[in-house]
Amino acid sequence: MSIALKPYENLLRPAFEFVAAVAWTLAAVVMLLIALFTNLPKSAFFYMGAISTAFAAWRWRQTIHLWDFKLNLSGKPFAYMKAVTLLKLMKYRPDDLWLGFGFDWGPTHTQRAAEIRKRDLKTVLPPEWFINFRGAHQAVKQVVGLPWIHGLEEKEEQIYVPLSSIEGHTLVFGTTGAGKTRLFEVMIVQAILRGEVVVIIDPKGDKELCNIAEAACKIAGRPNAFVKFHPAFPSESVRIDPLKNWNNPTEIASRIAALMPSESGSDSFTQMAWKAVNVVVEGLVYIDQMPNLIKLRRYIEGGPEKLMEEVFRTYFTRNVPRWETLVAPLIQRAREGKLPIKIAAPAEVLAYIHFYKNEVPEEKREPAVDGLMAMVEHNRDHLGKILSSLVPLLVMLTAGEIGKMLSPDASDMDDHRPIMDTKKLINGGHVLYLGLDSLSNATVGSAIGSMILADYAAVAGDTYNYVDEKNMKRIQMFVDEAAEVVNLPLIQLLNKARGAKNTLTLAAQTLPDFIARMGNEARARQILGNCNNLIALRTKDRQTQDFIVETFGQTEIQVVSKSVGSGNRTEDHGIDFTTNVSYSVQEKSVDIFLPELLGMLQNLHYIAFMSGGRLIKGRLPKLLNS
Repeated sequence: MSIALKPYENLLRPAFEFVAAVAWTLAAVVMLLIALFTNLPKSAFFYMGAISTAFAAWRWRQTIHLWDFKLNLSGKPFAYMKAVTLLKLMKYRPDDLWLGFGFDWGPTHTQRAAEIRKRDLKTVLPPEWFINFRGAHQAVKQVVGLPWIHGLEEKEEQIYVPLSSIEGHTLVFGTTGAGKTRLFEVMIVQAILRGEVVVIIDPKGDKELCNIAEAACKIAGRPNAFVKFHPAFPSESVRIDPLKNWNNPTEIASRIAALMPSESGSDSFTQMAWKAVNVVVEGLVYIDQMPNLIKLRRYIEGGPEKLMEEVFRTYFTRNVPRWETLVAPLIQRAREGKLPIKIAAPAEVLAYIHFYKNEVPEEKREPAVDGLMAMVEHNRDHLGKILSSLVPLLVMLTAGEIGKMLSPDASDMDDHRPIMDTKKLINGGHVLYLGLDSLSNATVGSAIGSMILADYAAVAGDTYNYVDEKNMKRIQMFVDEAAEVVNLPLIQLLNKARGAKNTLTLAAQTLPDFIARMGNEARARQILGNCNNLIALRTKDRQTQDFIVETFGQTEIQVVSKSVGSGNRTEDHGIDFTTNVSYSVQEKSVDIFLPELLGMLQNLHYIAFMSGGRLIKGRLPKLLNS
């Protein structure tokens, strides 16, 4: 049984048609001259001239087509685009996301890439006079990297992706300077112009990204929607309470404990920190106070005795009639040191503990009181040791101006900065730019990002459970350097937030960034597997390249083999010389996008695998604010 191979295409060969085109052109000119300037029969020469012209046009068409393809390999000039222009493009396809210029990558492009990798680009380009004639000499001279990757397709089109495709979340990989921020700009501006709630978490604090988000709000006709949080610019920032929204008080303890350095997240120090925070939170909730970072630091670093006193007073007021009269003698005995309780605490607290233990029946006791009392009775030195990792973290999150920004006090009439929380941002249709200033303080920046994500996860769960789908607002969340803030709430958002109309776009430099954060590759892949779309800009790390291309899949390419042989033998009549030349074409299975090409992409060029199996090769413009 014979298997028919597909025709072998070779667009990188010399333009042999050029010689024929010149010859037929000369023939047509000669025929015309003979017909015009000689006495020979004109009709025959006009007839031959017409045939020569037809063949010349045919050969010139083949030659120019081949040269245009080769010229396309020299690259395209860097593109700029105004935000208002992007708005016009969106109007043509309101249900789609615009992702620059490019084409759908297929097996034909893989074949061409494999062929050109065998050659020097200089030997492939058309003659210099043709490059100048086409006006492409500047593009050729300004080439950086390997522009031919995008030039493997002759026809470049506007790239549109259905908005329904990105609802499954998007993962972006790209090394420094490859264009992750510019990709974010294109996606963020469109989300703002569509009127969606947008959250931008930017560890580095990119000023251009902040400015273009603010400008997009103005173009969209809602300038007041833009709000900014940046620790390095407190006077320009809003205040945000990252502990405002929760469904169960234990969530706050989990958020704080998740910020502590831990290999497994379940070691004894982390568990004790969780327990201490939870005890304080339950105490605050019991006396009808909203927990915040400053209060947590006050009662964990300074001791829970003051909180214990307020909790006891609240409990006794609610459950014990005439408790002040009953406890008064005990307070006096405590001041005289006559109570059997030997802990360092105010006399009132000692009296309350004694009264609670001896006079309150077991069945009437309150868990919030019991937990806080156990913490007060714990050896203070030992408690300080087991909370040695928690206290410095709380200090960093509450020191100086950052404390006022993350634990806003509504009663402070001298501070006029708006106070925001996740629900308020969503209900108000805001665009939040969250600069974490991680370059100055990576620990604090990572902690802030993690807490904000946890707050959004809590609100997403509440929205999914209690809000009708028709009333849900679409939320676009963009997280740059996502490995720095990845935590359990982020995983929950990836897994379940789609039902609450939350769409995430995560950007990182390499796969090892996630592996280092999560502890092993299996857990990192488990997280990233929740992203249905993958966009890859220039990526140098081989492990990341392999992860990307294995997502794309494989295809078949044709491999041409050539063999040449010669020999001689002596016969009775002399020496016979023999030669043989053979060609063979075989098919070989390869990655549809060669891994090494990921490290050779130009700035702002990408290869994307979208939901449904569509593979796109594209390039992005630099957006301008005006």
